[in-house]
This record gives sequence, C-alpha cells and structure tokens, in this order.
Amino acid sequence: MWVCVWVWIEFIRKKVCVAKKNPTEPLRYQIRREIIEFLSKNKYAPGDKLPTEQELMDMLDVGRSSLREGLHLLEEERIVRTLHGSGRYLMSPPNELNIDITRLVSFTEMFASFGVDVVTKVIKVREIVPSVEIATQLNLKKRETVVEIERSRYSEDTLVIHSVDMIPKKILPGKIDDEIFAGSLLEVLEEWFGVRVDYSLANIQVVTSDNSEVEKLELNPDATWVLLEQINFDRAGEPVIYSKDYHRGDYIRFQVRRYRD
Repeated sequence: MWVCVWVWIEFIRKKVCVAKKNPTEPLRYQIRREIIEFLSKNKYAPGDKLPTEQELMDMLDVGRSSLREGLHLLEEERIVRTLHGSGRYLMSPPNELNIDITRLVSFTEMFASFGVDVVTKVIKVREIVPSVEIATQLNLKKRETVVEIERSRYSEDTLVIHSVDMIPKKILPGKIDDEIFAGSLLEVLEEWFGVRVDYSLANIQVVTSDNSEVEKLELNPDATWVLLEQINFDRAGEPVIYSKDYHRGDYIRFQVRRYRD
C-alpha cells in the first residue's frame, strides 16, 4: 500500500479577501482559478465531463498552450483527470482547493494559485554560524556559515505565515540585497544563483502557545500555529535550505488524504 499525502489550504472567507483579478498572478493560475469557479457555479459533480479544450479557450479567451498549463495544475492536484480519447473529467468537488504536498511549490506560488493577495515582509537577513543540529542537516563543515532569512506573510494586516530559512553561505556568494527575498525563495535560488531545488523532506506538527519559538518569534500566543519543518535538496541530493514555516491554524487548514493501491 502506498500513501499519497495532500494538503488542503482553506482561507476563511470572512478574514481573507480573495482577489478576482491580479495582474501579477501567473496566467496559468488565473486559468486554474477561473475553471474552478466555472465548475462550482455550474454545480459540476465528480464524474462530470468538462467542456472541450476549444470551448474552454473560447470561454476564457486564452490560447491552447496557456489553457493546458492551467489544466495541468488541476490534473496534478487530482481535481481533474484526463482520459485519452474521451476528455477531461472532474475528480474532486471544485470547492476543494487541493495541493499535492509531494509537489514542491513556494508559498508565493501557492498563494498566487488561489488568487490570495499576501504581502511578504523581510524581517532580517544575516550571516550566522548555525547550531550543530542544523549544520549536520545541511552537511556543513565546522564553522561554515549560513544566511538566515526571516520573513512574515500578511493577509489584510494579519500575520498568516512566519518563515525562517537557512541557506549555506557558499551557495550565496558576494553581497546580498535583502529585498530579493521578498518573493519566491525557490525562484531566487534558481534565477540568481543557479541552484534548483528538486525535492524536500518535511515534518508537520502543531506548536502550542508555550513553545519557546512562538515567544521568540513574537507570534500571536492566542493563535494555533502549525509548523512545517523541512530540508530542501538540489538535483544532486545536496541539502540547500533548512526551513521552519509557522502557519496560523485558523487561517490555513491542512487536510490529509490517503489512497489505497
């Protein structure tokens, strides 16, 4: 038996404003979102056949390649499946916004896929000597340093995710402009430093209000925080990022699906 783990991000409607049109949102995510809205509005049920590619292209006023990119996202998330020679069919109810946790994606890209307007604030970027535990996780030699990046993500002035990432300094040579980390960390590593993150190993746990990290990071002690702690690896299998991401539990909900072979 194999287990496929998914994560469902649910943004509480009364607290988070979902932007209908966002010029900075990649087109494939706009298409994905508009298809979901169409399926929901027209009360599609699992097993129902989607309109043809041509019909969707006409409806959304997009080209075939862009449409297929949006549909591919839905297929990866098991919302839609393709039966060759037959067409595309709905698998999951369209109001369930599922992201396969085995598919590595940045939070910037994840929020964009839901059309959620989130502001990222870079708290600090500094070079430090990591703890022995983190140095071991990153395969660092004694006294090798890391660049520690602390960031907060806000929706409507409410902190929803707080992140602490550590990257070996040898990967980030020269002087670094802190503001480049206001976007996707995965894109920065690939576009600025030629390092492509290929996969990650993660642990998920609930953090209680008496946790020292909650106090240290000045997170709201009255809220429930879900910690995603992970090591990200490049294509050669070398660890390139150690990260701890705290998600506010009343804004972001994780749902696990398990499948039997």
